[in-house]
Amino acid sequence: MNTRSESEFVYNYEDKVKNKNQGLPDKVFFKRESLVIALFENPHVKTIHHIAIVLFLGLCFLTYIRGYLENDEVTIGFRLIKGSFRDVHISIITWLFIYFLVCCSYFIFLAWAKLRFQFFPKSLIRKQCDFLFLVVLLGYYLFSFSFIGHIVTIFNLPIGSAGIILIDQTRLLMKVHAFVRSNAPKVLQFKEKSDEILILPNFQYFVFFTWIPTLVYKDEYPRTNEIKWGRRAGYASEIIAVVFFYSFVLERFMIPLFKDFGLRKFSRSELFLALLESLLPGLMYLVVTFYLVLHLVQNLFAELLYFGDRMFYKDWWTSTDASTYFRKWNLVVHDWLYIYVYKDCYEILFPDNKNIATYVTFFLSSIVHEWIVAYMLGFFLPIMFILFFILGRIMNNVKFPQNSFYNTLFLIYLALGCGSLMAIYCLEFCARYNEVPSSAGSWDFYVPRFLTCGNCYTD
Repeated sequence: MNTRSESEFVYNYEDKVKNKNQGLPDKVFFKRESLVIALFENPHVKTIHHIAIVLFLGLCFLTYIRGYLENDEVTIGFRLIKGSFRDVHISIITWLFIYFLVCCSYFIFLAWAKLRFQFFPKSLIRKQCDFLFLVVLLGYYLFSFSFIGHIVTIFNLPIGSAGIILIDQTRLLMKVHAFVRSNAPKVLQFKEKSDEILILPNFQYFVFFTWIPTLVYKDEYPRTNEIKWGRRAGYASEIIAVVFFYSFVLERFMIPLFKDFGLRKFSRSELFLALLESLLPGLMYLVVTFYLVLHLVQNLFAELLYFGDRMFYKDWWTSTDASTYFRKWNLVVHDWLYIYVYKDCYEILFPDNKNIATYVTFFLSSIVHEWIVAYMLGFFLPIMFILFFILGRIMNNVKFPQNSFYNTLFLIYLALGCGSLMAIYCLEFCARYNEVPSSAGSWDFYVPRFLTCGNCYTD
């Protein structure tokens, strides 16, 4: 275990070290703080954070005053939250069932590890036992995705309630795969007649792993000595504020642009202007999503569980190309994809073929992102797949110099991408909310109504 002091911040490091028995480096954990926390130690950077809060509060105040004086009501921000988390009790019950299955996966793994040792090494029945466990594991993965999709569809869960179980079910599946993939080699390579003892993690440690803010399994992690309760309260309060921010921005900026789609005809120029007006909210959503998911939520759980390695992201905002951005944006998911997808493809499935390993990694990430978004919104619109797999894969090969000019261009590129995403998703959501007729029949889930609506546009 690394013994760095808790106050030491390490950023210019290589957190993957070369393994003597493998071609690609492995993930290494250190005790370190998140980058934003280190930046906030500078009072000038902290002031920028305060300015952003003041601007948002000022915008809220003006919006509410206008709403009260003109309509005698204050609803923006609150109404959408209430609707988005309707039937949240169904999500909670479903999540409890999902977590029960996750716990069962641990005991099934232990049962397999003990059962296979009842048979002779290299015997056919032992191989059949291993194959059966693999089939059960893959069946569990497929069942989990199918089950959650059915629950969201049958109960018609709104975005917030659906997102709770869709995102966390995916997180828990990644945890299970990491646990099995890391511990199965210990079982397969263990020699019964040797003096060694097969040591597998106990159930308590497995449960601990399912809650800590990392998707990469290790037998040991760097730990902190205490919980900083002031930080914990700050993270929790900011999480609540960010949820309100999401709702406020949608109701204040996005919904007014498209709420009448299907109720009246839109001109091409009107839609183009709406797209341009979506760029700023799109960039705001990108930054706030990063702050919520990768900083607040991860640090809150790290603080509660004494988890020492809090490098959940790097300075993605200084990126000048997509390749650098993908490596720095979300280290939690990036490390899992690298260790359990890219690394396995490169070293086992397609030896020494980096191109195939990269394509498989991008494809899997794109499919899962698209699956989550489709069931959250209630329709399939493969923009996320196009941005991640096709455009993202192309842009991943384009390199630019590290300077302020190209950094500005890349931030514009992010704003265009996020704004386009929000505009098109809002357009389709409003088309379905306003019950624009569909000509797709049973394929309505997969066919965008805003594209097939012949009476929604002026000539």
